[in-house]
Amino acid sequence: MSNNDCWKMIASVLGKTRRTLLYGPPGTGKTYSAVKQSTPLDMDGKANVYQITMTEDTAAANLEGFYKPAKDGGFEWHDGIAIQAWRNGGRLVINEIDHASPDAMTFLHAILDDQDIAMLTLNNDNKETVRPAEGFQVVATTNSPPESLPLALKDRFPVKIYVDSIHPKAMEKFPDEWHGVINDTTLVEDDEERISVRAWTEFFALQDKGFTAETAAQLIFADKAEELIDAVTLARA
Repeated sequence: MSNNDCWKMIASVLGKTRRTLLYGPPGTGKTYSAVKQSTPLDMDGKANVYQITMTEDTAAANLEGFYKPAKDGGFEWHDGIAIQAWRNGGRLVINEIDHASPDAMTFLHAILDDQDIAMLTLNNDNKETVRPAEGFQVVATTNSPPESLPLALKDRFPVKIYVDSIHPKAMEKFPDEWHGVINDTTLVEDDEERISVRAWTEFFALQDKGFTAETAAQLIFADKAEELIDAVTLARA
């Protein structure tokens, strides 16, 4: 796929599949699409989406649940983000799933089981057994290829979509003459050469605040500034 084909594919898939993995360069809009595309709604018409970003410090309790001090001096159980999504039949968005700790990874295997067999006994006093409500779905994102995931986790995502372009909504914020340079610098594989969409957004924000393009480029892009300005000048010619 190329250009915006990946986003058309995502638009046609999200909301219709139970487990989808979006992978590709950072800053392209994977999370934005996972949250905003075909957003499921609850009975009150509000977005039925639950989002978590995985790190090496994310514990399984953040997904399952934990006890917190109650007003009466005791403790009360609070469902974790994944169990909330399970109970409410919502969409669970797992950002940077490849960064999950071993503790969280084990819990994710259970959360991502096929819906007809998925079942968990919570670690609360009641040892409550829960199952995913109808409508539960997972959209996970990663900057790495699916092969970087443990095989058991990778196989739980039957739909995998490579994101090879910046989300059209993000590109709308930038002047047309800069689109080529932004694509060329954002989608490169070399981490040291890549310039994030966030950096480009700040570059134009500084210009809105009165900085010249040259000064803004020096502040944001440092030693790459002159090269980028020259590239746009050539594109305009």
